[in-house]
Order: sequence, then C-alpha cells, then structure tokens
Amino acid sequence: MPMKRSFLAALAIPIAAALAVGGLVFALRPSALLHPSTVLHSPAVPSPAVSSPSAAGRSIATCIDRNVPNPFVGVAINPPIALASRSFGDATRSRLSVIEFYSGFPRQFPRYEAAQAAGRGALPMIQLNPRNVSLARIAAGGYDSYLRTYAAAVRDFRCRVALSFGHEMNGSWYSWGLPGTRPATFIAAWRHIYRLFQAEHARNVIWSWDPDHVWKPNRGSSWARTWWPGASYVDWIGIDGYLRPGQTFASMFGHQLARIRTFSAKPVFIAETGVQPGAGQASQIAGLFAAVRRYHLAGLIWFDVNRLENWRLEGDPSGLAAFHEAAAGIGA
Repeated sequence: MPMKRSFLAALAIPIAAALAVGGLVFALRPSALLHPSTVLHSPAVPSPAVSSPSAAGRSIATCIDRNVPNPFVGVAINPPIALASRSFGDATRSRLSVIEFYSGFPRQFPRYEAAQAAGRGALPMIQLNPRNVSLARIAAGGYDSYLRTYAAAVRDFRCRVALSFGHEMNGSWYSWGLPGTRPATFIAAWRHIYRLFQAEHARNVIWSWDPDHVWKPNRGSSWARTWWPGASYVDWIGIDGYLRPGQTFASMFGHQLARIRTFSAKPVFIAETGVQPGAGQASQIAGLFAAVRRYHLAGLIWFDVNRLENWRLEGDPSGLAAFHEAAAGIGA
C-alpha cells in the first residue's frame, strides 16, 4: 500500500533516487509487513525436555517451551558468554532475549556456551562460519558425518537454538561469498545442511539467514535475494549493518529490507549492529529502536565486540544511557 506523500517526504534523504527502486519498505505502511508475534519460535519438539545444568547451576529444563519476546533485545558477544552477557545486560539495564556468538565450521556444537545463554533465559544464536571451507564439498556430502553429529548434539540439547550459516554471504569479505563462492553453491550447501538436520530430527532449530545491508552492489557485493535458500529452509531473516556519523536506519537498512519484503514475509530482525560514538550517537540509537517498533521488526542485536572498530557500549556512558532509554519496554 502506498504511503502518504508527507511520510515519504519525511524520510527523504540524499539517496531518495535509489528509494524509487520497486518494493521499498518506505513505500509500505508498517501494517502491511508481517507482524512476527506468532512466529518467533521454532517448531514444537514432541519429546519432553530434560534438565541440563547451566554454568550458573540453574536448570534449563523448561527453556524449550520459551518463545522469544516480540520484539526482542539481544547482544552479540565473544566468550565467556555468561560473564559478557551479564556485563552488557547490567550496563544497559536491558533484558537480553537473544545471545549471539560465533563458532567455526567444522567445530563441534558449542553446548557449554549455548547452555550459558539458555541459563540466562536467552535464546542461543550461533553464527556458524565456514572459513576456508569448500561449500561445494558441503553440498556434495563431504561433511555429512560432522553435520550429523552436530545436528544430533543440537537435538539432544533440547532447548531452542537459532543457527545461522555463512552470514553476510552477499558481501565480498568472506570466503563463502563472492568471488570465492557462487550463490548457487551457497544455496545448495544451506539446503543440504538443513535437510541433514531434518533427517536427524533436530526440530529445535530456528534457521536464521543473515545477509549484509549492502544495497548498492559494489566491490563484489550483491543483492541478498541472489543468495536466498527459499522459504522452506528459513525461519528468520537477520540484516547486519553498522551506523557511522550521519547514517540512519533508512540509509543503512531501508533498501535491503525493502528488497527482502518483495520475496519473503519471514520475520526480519537486525542481526548485528552498532553505532559509532559521536555527537549523534544517542539519536542514532533511538532511531534504530524506533524503526524496530514502527516496522514491526522481530528485534535488534547489538554487536558488543571490539573488532575492527570498538562497538562495545561498556565504558561509554552516553551510549549506555541512550541504549537503555531507547530499548525501554522492548523484550519485557
């Protein structure tokens, strides 16, 4: 449905010409986007949950029955998971419903870290990164033994786990993207992994497909749709993007979000983000959370890691205050 011209004008920025590309999210009323309130969960697991003590000594026996709040607040961190998530949650005074962390392929399922996240009442979200691994070999069955073992470990964990494979595949900075890996090969590998998990009855997985925000392909990047495995193989869609001075939700995420909405109604969330410190940081953080509400996004995950640049909020009083104020009421 077309928006009123006044609304479009309010969102106009120097990239307005590009916003004319078909299907842009700002040409739709927020109500036209699928609200994820009833779909922020994985398929029910028929077998009863069993107790599995977390590092904090608390039972996670009932975590399989928890659905993720809509919308949610999350954090992406490096181990130790319990310590880092507690630090961020306390500093921002926010309830963390998703805790995201990173694991290499072909490493074993990080049960200890996942249990720490679940023990804090959060959904563990694992970014499985196939660095220097041939996706063609994955698709051809060369890692089937490893994948079956991994899937069985996830199944036996019993709690819900969000799993993303090869995030930011549409960029040019990882080996699982261009030019090293073609989209058709990525899609074949994703589908093969998914089918193996289904064969192992690992039904407690939320499959999260996480492209980068890049909307104007350059230096080898490409539109996300080129890498889409298909609706039958994906539960959530996450978009990565980081704001620097002068950038907004519209300029960073609007184009990719609009494109994604032309081919999928799956729940969309911001899978990795941060705002560079500066005079406009508070308003930028507020703008991110306002967009989560306005466009019925499933949630937002802050990248609280010092990598390439320091995106951590701890030690940044103004950033912490802005985050707490903007996130108030989300994830409660």
